[in-house]
Amino acid sequence: MRTCYSLIVMLATTLLLQAQESQPLSGVVLDSKTGFPVPYASILIKNKQQGMGATGKGTFRLHLSLGDTLQISSIGYETLTIGLDSSNTNFSEVSIFKLNPAVYDLDSLEIFELSDHFYLKRPKRDTLDIGVSLPAVPRDWSRPQTLPLTTGEAGVIITGFLNSFDKTLKQKQILNEFSKADAFRKQRAAEREKYFNKELVKRVTRIDDRVIDEFMEFCNFLDGQIIGKTEYEITLLILERYKAFLRR
Repeated sequence: MRTCYSLIVMLATTLLLQAQESQPLSGVVLDSKTGFPVPYASILIKNKQQGMGATGKGTFRLHLSLGDTLQISSIGYETLTIGLDSSNTNFSEVSIFKLNPAVYDLDSLEIFELSDHFYLKRPKRDTLDIGVSLPAVPRDWSRPQTLPLTTGEAGVIITGFLNSFDKTLKQKQILNEFSKADAFRKQRAAEREKYFNKELVKRVTRIDDRVIDEFMEFCNFLDGQIIGKTEYEITLLILERYKAFLRR
């Protein structure tokens, strides 16, 4: 009887030592819905405060013991916590751990009516009159301004550096640049028309009206090639391009 009892104690002790012995466990973390690996998941042994990160393919290799509590987490997934025992752990094979995608509840939304603005939309707010009156003659802050002192001495000169914060002025400046560019384009087109036009092309080539627009586009003369040139020089250019137009 004593011998049987001793064997039972030895067997229990052996099993306990095996359970406490640390062994390498290979695992892979997968998405439970897609089956794809979850890269760089966090692997933590909670009872030992040890851990590591999975690879980009979701794999990891960690020394564990039966009885350890394994916690696996990743952004966008529910945290998996599992206790290791002989029923769910096989150190000789690669263990698969599946994470469920997390479902997040959004906070309630509050919708504001927005006012139009050139750069962004702003919520409409009630205005408050604080009693500030505008000057009779508005100042042009795009230029240096001299503000006289109350003592009658020389005034303080203020430049227009604050205009960098004035979005309305920036809008006007951008529109002004567009206007200048459009005026320049129209002026240049009118200047080109003086030297290169349909009347001259017809007179030089006798080309058909049905293809004259196509030919003029084919010429694609630069402004420097025609503006300021004599009619003879432009005629030579037209004839050269007309030969290429016929050979194409």
